[in-house]
Amino acid sequence: MLETVLVVVKIGLLVLGSAVSLLAYRAYRRTGIDGLQFFAVGLLIITLGTALVGVLHHAVGIGLTAGLLIESLFIGAGFVVISYALYWR
Repeated sequence: MLETVLVVVKIGLLVLGSAVSLLAYRAYRRTGIDGLQFFAVGLLIITLGTALVGVLHHAVGIGLTAGLLIESLFIGAGFVVISYALYWR
């Protein structure tokens, strides 16, 4: 039961994160502000990292700790890109 809820939540995060990334990219295309392009990429990295861990867990059988580490690395990389977009652009 709990695993089913987790899959539904992960799919929801993938859909919502992808939608927000797409909206940020469209805003970049409309305005030409470089920071929005990097912001969209950062959000997409975080979104894909979150979804990838679920796939790796079920397909490859990675453990909980390894999965959390991979997810955290993707989230950290996404935040670095978002920080670049907001601070240096």
